[in-house]
Amino acid sequence: MLSLYRPFTSLLRDDFFSDREQSPWRATQGFNPAVDIVESDTAYLVKAELPGLAPENIDVQVENDVLTVRGERKYDKEEERGGYRRVERSYGSFARSFVLPKGTPIDAIDAKVEHGVLTVTIPKAPVATVRKVEVKGGGLVEKAKKIFTKPAESASAAPQA
Repeated sequence: MLSLYRPFTSLLRDDFFSDREQSPWRATQGFNPAVDIVESDTAYLVKAELPGLAPENIDVQVENDVLTVRGERKYDKEEERGGYRRVERSYGSFARSFVLPKGTPIDAIDAKVEHGVLTVTIPKAPVATVRKVEVKGGGLVEKAKKIFTKPAESASAAPQA
């Protein structure tokens, strides 16, 4: 995802605003998980880093050949201890979408979460094979060939008698 570079905001990212509610940078930045896409011979694997998200907080849908992964990491309000608190983890809802190849068998898509990594297995569409089809004759031309070849065979048999 591309984002607009704002030099003034980048100056305020770290030390001036340590509280999430006061930081203009934290308020506009959402949780955007990193995603890897790997292709094997039989399937595509979409791996998304979703640490701290339970499977029931992750939604995977396919609509019109588009795979969409949605979820939300909620902000935990904790009491300040020691007079300060620093929040560096990102919170909020996210949605990532990926266009699937035409003919992908969507009923066979599988998703599982292990150790904070969502793995969506998308089987590849079956490859169309080329099959040669034999062309058989028929119709009036074939009937005419049969009619004209039979008398020739019977004519050659008649002189011998």
